[in-house]
Amino acid sequence: MQKTVEYTNNRVSPATVELLIRERNKGKTLRQLGQMCGKSHEKVRQVLAKYSPPQVTLLPESTVAVKLGYPVGWLAQLRKEGIINPVRPGGYWLYSEEQVGQIPSLIAERRKCERCGRLRPPRYPRFCRECRQYRKKHRYRTLSPEEKAEHNKRCQAWQKANPEKYKKIQRRAGRKYRAK
Repeated sequence: MQKTVEYTNNRVSPATVELLIRERNKGKTLRQLGQMCGKSHEKVRQVLAKYSPPQVTLLPESTVAVKLGYPVGWLAQLRKEGIINPVRPGGYWLYSEEQVGQIPSLIAERRKCERCGRLRPPRYPRFCRECRQYRKKHRYRTLSPEEKAEHNKRCQAWQKANPEKYKKIQRRAGRKYRAK
């Protein structure tokens, strides 16, 4: 019964409190909320302080990048790929403390070489230096079975389209092989 009297004395209904909390979580300012309800921004702040659950500490993207020692672009890449989902209430990307704790492991996982699993340098998008050089030298060996089948189809199509060139190449290769 006290809460009912309290709401009546303060002239703030539970529905209004719920509306204020919901709109505040969407990112509206105290002034905007006050204009919606016909209250001052200070009264809205007091109502939210009294009735809303404790807020999660949110940090802006630039602060998170400086705190962790990573470029902002790496955080933006994680965000664009949908790996991490910060909130954007007022034009700034905000990260919770829990997300900030996950970012180093996410970046470390993303920076692994796809072939050997070691950490790769920043400007190497998929493979470390050694694996990249190996793939350059041994292009056909590194293809997947589907890619090899596709490559073979293209080669056979070219052989049918250019029989004379194919015979010249075969002869030249045979002479080179016999010379060894």
